[in-house]
Amino acid sequence: MAGRLTVETVVTTLNPDRTVNCAAMGIGWGDDVLEIRPYRSTRTFRNLAAGGDAVVNLVDDVLLFAQAALGDPHPPARPAEVVDGAVLDDACSWREVRVTAIDAGVPRAYVCATVVHRGVGREFLGLSRARHAVLEASILASRARVLPHEAIRTQLADLQILVDKTAGAREREAMELVVRHAHAAMGEA
Repeated sequence: MAGRLTVETVVTTLNPDRTVNCAAMGIGWGDDVLEIRPYRSTRTFRNLAAGGDAVVNLVDDVLLFAQAALGDPHPPARPAEVVDGAVLDDACSWREVRVTAIDAGVPRAYVCATVVHRGVGREFLGLSRARHAVLEASILASRARVLPHEAIRTQLADLQILVDKTAGAREREAMELVVRHAHAAMGEA
């Protein structure tokens, strides 16, 4: 994704049983083409390879982002208009995309997807310092099994300061989820 702006999103795909899979994912952003980089071992990759459709949801709810980064949430969603997929009810905006190419590199795949429809749900409220901190903490916690534990503890503590200073209730709840997940992944629960 060199040279492209990476935008943090929640990508939805449909599982074989037609349930919605939500995955927090940085997307290489473009007007008409998006670059999706899922790990090959994920449901998102399998769903993209099997079905070829996805919805890239832009959200400002960091609790939803954290849940999608660390677990298997099932937030309210509705059918997409053009692709075989689902739009999150709380999406500020979204891009419905169709896969045009997959390079199944190791360990991450490169998926090129063309935007076939876009929509707007509600005003984007922006990201406060606390929201940015939770977003970064979510990404850090999702990698807690492979990163040095002391570095994770230090970075989480630094990010917690921003949450303590500027967070609302939803951001605090998200940070608590992230910290619990990170400690459990490091065997400290």
